[in-house]
Amino acid sequence: MRVAYVYPNPRVDLARAVAAGEAPDTGFLGQNHLAEHGIEATVCESRLRRSTHLPGPVHRLTWNSRELAVPWEVGPADVIVSSLGSLLPLAAKVRRRSRVVLLNIDFCTALDRLDGLRKRIFQRSLQCADAIVCLADAQRAKLLTQVHLDPACVHVVPLGVDDRFYRVASEASEAHVLAVGRDNGRDYATFTRAIESLGVRTTIVASARNLAGISIPKYVEVELDTTPTRLRSLYAAATCVVIPTRSREFHRGADCSGQTVLLDAMAMGRPAVVTKRSTLIDYVEDGATALFVPAEDPPALAEAIRSLLDDAGLRDRLSRAGRAAVESKFTTRRFAAGLAPILKEV
Repeated sequence: MRVAYVYPNPRVDLARAVAAGEAPDTGFLGQNHLAEHGIEATVCESRLRRSTHLPGPVHRLTWNSRELAVPWEVGPADVIVSSLGSLLPLAAKVRRRSRVVLLNIDFCTALDRLDGLRKRIFQRSLQCADAIVCLADAQRAKLLTQVHLDPACVHVVPLGVDDRFYRVASEASEAHVLAVGRDNGRDYATFTRAIESLGVRTTIVASARNLAGISIPKYVEVELDTTPTRLRSLYAAATCVVIPTRSREFHRGADCSGQTVLLDAMAMGRPAVVTKRSTLIDYVEDGATALFVPAEDPPALAEAIRSLLDDAGLRDRLSRAGRAAVESKFTTRRFAAGLAPILKEV
């Protein structure tokens, strides 16, 4: 069978970087491993998206319009796989050629933000999909409350990361706390308040918008939008990795904010502290593979970080168990293995 992946943004540069060993293959969402399951998977990049990049409302119009064009651009694909759900499934129904399997990255958050006609169109479009793949049980449960869908067509496949790009490295001699994430669900205000009481060398890797209005302590370094190889070296130099997220789930950012960074850290053998969210419960055995902390609680976050800085035995146990969990359940190859039967079924 033939599958066409339609990504939100071009993947040409990522393909080159992955081939050169300069980036993980996580962003392919299993596409590059489907051949192992007898599925020919190619990438379709909309001509409209490549040729049109205008500011403001016109850009938003072209962004959405390309979803309408996709079913006519994918050629003889049996199935379209995409995280674009606003209009693509509706257009595919009109085209009546390819089935559509949606990857739910932020549908729940988007539906919570939308109202009126835009929300009803989005809901109807999701109903036209042949299957929807969620990344956590809680995300699936939330979606089923937001849209009237056949539960048999809404699946859960755990996210996978590139365990070959991110590999265990020896622990650095100097204590170093690393916080990573550009998603709008990140909570660096809580993190900086927690880290102030520790006085330890700290690095935040984020985008400028994540840190707007936040006072950065003098011993905290900030790196904006760094490269994958640089991020890998920062993971290697970290004593622990912190993923702080906001308390209101499905309100800002991706539905499963924190998943990718958490799994990257575990793949690197770095003990992680992460805000407890329903969409991360499937990925963490608290106290065994990572540490959960309550949302927006600086003292609790500071205490969890301190426990890792002070206890080498705890760090070692989390490191070993985290890496083992990634290898057994959360790699890109395993994501493709979970996705393949769904594609064949539709």
